[in-house]
Amino acid sequence: MNSPLLRSCRGFTLVEIMITLAVSGILMAGVYRVFISQQDSYLAQEQVAEMQQNIRAALDLMTRDIRMAGFDPYSSANAGIVTATAGRFGFTFDEDQDGSLTANEAMTYGFSAVLDADFDGVVDAGTSPLGKNLGTAIGVGGGGFQAVAEELQAIEFNYVLFDGTETTTPGANQLPQVRSVEISILARARQPDRNFNNVSAYSTASGAVWGPFNDQFRRRFQIITVQLRNTGM
Repeated sequence: MNSPLLRSCRGFTLVEIMITLAVSGILMAGVYRVFISQQDSYLAQEQVAEMQQNIRAALDLMTRDIRMAGFDPYSSANAGIVTATAGRFGFTFDEDQDGSLTANEAMTYGFSAVLDADFDGVVDAGTSPLGKNLGTAIGVGGGGFQAVAEELQAIEFNYVLFDGTETTTPGANQLPQVRSVEISILARARQPDRNFNNVSAYSTASGAVWGPFNDQFRRRFQIITVQLRNTGM
């Protein structure tokens, strides 16, 4: 007959070990699923925050500068709109009020020709920094487009004339008639999300449609209107 000491030293049976492993596996699988879910949620929130920040940075800078377009207090600097297309907007302003224009008082917003070869405001592939090129609007400087916001996929400038007419391609005789600019801007996340499928289409201020892209990249889209306070005066 076994002694109490020997009975107390008995190990686990194979069935007990298998049950323990099965229960542990279920618990670990649950913990892992919670971890992955929280990580995916964190990454999604991080992507959204980054896109919103990029859009905000681009619009804040453009709004501040575009409101100055045509500022010419002594009507001697010939300041005004120089380039107005769907993908690029160039203008001048006499900020220091000295009656002449310098490279820092002439700027063009848009994408570099490297990634937007047809200048339509839609990046040919992937994303691109939105750039500001100083001086080119008056034929000086032109050091290239310096990034003001990252990871943007498309931008559109839609011009509203004094009579309410809207166009993305105003003629040379219509440039002095532009009173506001509607800016549509689309940002894209840096990385795709394996749990997300983007089937959305984005309608710009002019009625153009971007998408659907049918990919796994998150995007953020916004339209704002900037009044040109110094044109038509």
